[in-house]
Amino acid sequence: MTNEERTQIHDAMVRLADGRRDAFVVVFDGLWPHILRFVTRALPGQPDAEDAAQQTLLKVFARITDFDTSRDGVSWAFGIAGYEVMTARRRAQRRKEVPADTLHDRLGEEPTPEDAVIARDLHDALAETLGALTDADRAVLIEAQHQYGVSPAAWRKRRQRALERLRAIWRRRYA
Repeated sequence: MTNEERTQIHDAMVRLADGRRDAFVVVFDGLWPHILRFVTRALPGQPDAEDAAQQTLLKVFARITDFDTSRDGVSWAFGIAGYEVMTARRRAQRRKEVPADTLHDRLGEEPTPEDAVIARDLHDALAETLGALTDADRAVLIEAQHQYGVSPAAWRKRRQRALERLRAIWRRRYA
């Protein structure tokens, strides 16, 4: 961004803060490509990048009356963008998402010996855990509600109790 562009955007933000809506297009057209580029670089490979850029501009326009016109408007907007990047990262972390650029494309690859051992251990653990359940619990977990022959509420309660027992057995095994 050139100094001239920065000055134009700042002046338009000052006009917008004063209530002159004709400056909206100038602010949007000036900020959008730079905010989008910044957010996309900060959140590589994440689908939330464009959402974060949109949220940034929404907040800029919603809070334009709070904008201190004696300060640089572009820096203020990028401060909001930085906050949106942190929010998107926290949200992805809570969802336990891994950015796409850190994933390995393993389509068509044969499983490694470690993968095979892990899969076998998990299969054995699941079989042992399911084997520790009663026949009724296994039936509730495996069969659909309409096959079980009880009311939907009774089936949901039985399924909930069976899952609780399954979790308890799993925790005892792997606590």
